[in-house]
Amino acid sequence: MFIKTFSTAIVDYNFAASPAPNIVYLAPNIGTFVLADKGTANFVWQKDEDIEFYSEKLAYKGIRTISNVKYYECKIVVETQEMIMKLLFACKRASLDAGYRIFYQRPQDEDYQLWAWDAQTFKLHKGANN
Repeated sequence: MFIKTFSTAIVDYNFAASPAPNIVYLAPNIGTFVLADKGTANFVWQKDEDIEFYSEKLAYKGIRTISNVKYYECKIVVETQEMIMKLLFACKRASLDAGYRIFYQRPQDEDYQLWAWDAQTFKLHKGANN
């Protein structure tokens, strides 16, 4: 499970629909993720000794609360409408010294896996080119 205490999982998967936050997450060893109405995920993935580069559409879903921590939930979906993976982006830093955490879950995975712990965020300007 996500978090365990005394061998009992403390998980609360509350979900609330909300508008896209217009935030960009920059994870130094992974890539960039634009959480917006027309979001994108540009990242690297290592398979054995090969490194693959992806540029995919990111579908924002809403805010998921897990163990009293809020995350932006997104899905990466390819043109065939097949889901590659679900992503959770922490709404707040893990601590003052740490960055934002990003978790992923592939269709074959039971649980979310920590992907980045050092991501930074910045606001996306709406209509900057209008």
